[in-house]
Amino acid sequence: METSELVKQIKRSFRLYMNGVTAASMRCKGLEYKVNWGVSQPDLRRMAMQYGKDSALADALWNEQGVRECRLLATLIMPSDMMSEEMAMRWANDITSAELAEMLAFNLFQHLNFGYTLVRHLLDKDDVSRICAYNLMCRLLKRGEQPDMETLDKLLAVASVDIHTVDRQLLHSLINCLQCAEQINTEKALEVRQLLNNNGFDAF
Repeated sequence: METSELVKQIKRSFRLYMNGVTAASMRCKGLEYKVNWGVSQPDLRRMAMQYGKDSALADALWNEQGVRECRLLATLIMPSDMMSEEMAMRWANDITSAELAEMLAFNLFQHLNFGYTLVRHLLDKDDVSRICAYNLMCRLLKRGEQPDMETLDKLLAVASVDIHTVDRQLLHSLINCLQCAEQINTEKALEVRQLLNNNGFDAF
């Protein structure tokens, strides 16, 4: 089946899993999408298993801008070994929600061999992109991938500003990331600990 026809088939299938209550709850929490069927992430994972890994289909789904389920499904079926740095940067430049930022980091970006390049790129961008950066940094650290000094310096510089944010999702991602960097004992662990302590997050 042609990729375009597969995309149409997938979009039609979302109706089978739609959950209006969940979609409404997301809107109340500030998760705005042009189209949101309220399909649960477990259901999306089951759909991903059905279609398997497919880079062309994943990119086509990602290009369905504003459709929540298409974009989340894209993060699940994109083969990490077939995602170029150019494509990853394009996706990174097009993050539109905290949910998507978290799923990109967890489902896909952490498996790329240029993860810290993506972290530095995302740290230069808007709030939702930085949510992705902090989540990605945390995942890479937990995978045992030691960051370079350039990434650690940039993380601390941006985090020292973001730690004063009123955006709870951004702050939560940031604190998790900093605590992970401290516990894993990176070369900047002491500076990370001081940043947390100085801002009252030593026992966060």
